Amino acid sequence: MLRGRITAEQMRNAADLADRFANGELRTTNMQNLLVVNVPQLHAESLAKELDAIGLRVGGSPFWRGAVACSGTEFCKLAITETKSFSRWLVEELEERLPGFEQHLKLHVTGCPNSCGQHWIADIGIEGKKLKVGDRMLDAYYFCLGGAVGLHQSIARPLGYRCLATEVPDAIERLLRRYLIEASSGENLRQFFARHSDAELRAFLAGEIVEPVPRDLSPGRVPHGIEG
Repeated sequence: MLRGRITAEQMRNAADLADRFANGELRTTNMQNLLVVNVPQLHAESLAKELDAIGLRVGGSPFWRGAVACSGTEFCKLAITETKSFSRWLVEELEERLPGFEQHLKLHVTGCPNSCGQHWIADIGIEGKKLKVGDRMLDAYYFCLGGAVGLHQSIARPLGYRCLATEVPDAIERLLRRYLIEASSGENLRQFFARHSDAELRAFLAGEIVEPVPRDLSPGRVPHGIEG
């Protein structure tokens, strides 16, 4: 499910399909996916086609499959940026710009430093910020790269690069095109990020050498009497 969003009609249809093609059981995951379990092999292809028909893609692009987004400002009082509509737009942009990209990718969007979007365990994790443009504060994102779970788990590296939300597709396109050009045979994204320095990855995102910016400036100690 892109962005973790599903309509009531899609949920009813998914339940009907689980009854028709399996044992009626549905599960959700912390990666914002819907699972139909105990599907006999002979029914798998038919079920996949039916799910695609109701907008629950089984064979979507790496961007579609790997996108995760927190609630954002629409429903969370702690969020700094809007994430759900932004994530859909971001995925659509990347699908159009990089139609042949097939590398597995976890692309996580979180609207504040609290990490409900799990950006610290993503290949590309972006954290919501604000940037002042003229007299307006606009949505922006700070980049972290190289997170992973499992056998080779790691925490994503804060790169010191941020940009306006409208510029995020440009930055990711530059990064992934550099990967496609420079990656050695069989090298996945995680390995590519690991063998480059923060400064190099920051330059790939920006399209030029740029100085790092702080992820967050510390507000200092909590005033006396406020702790707890």
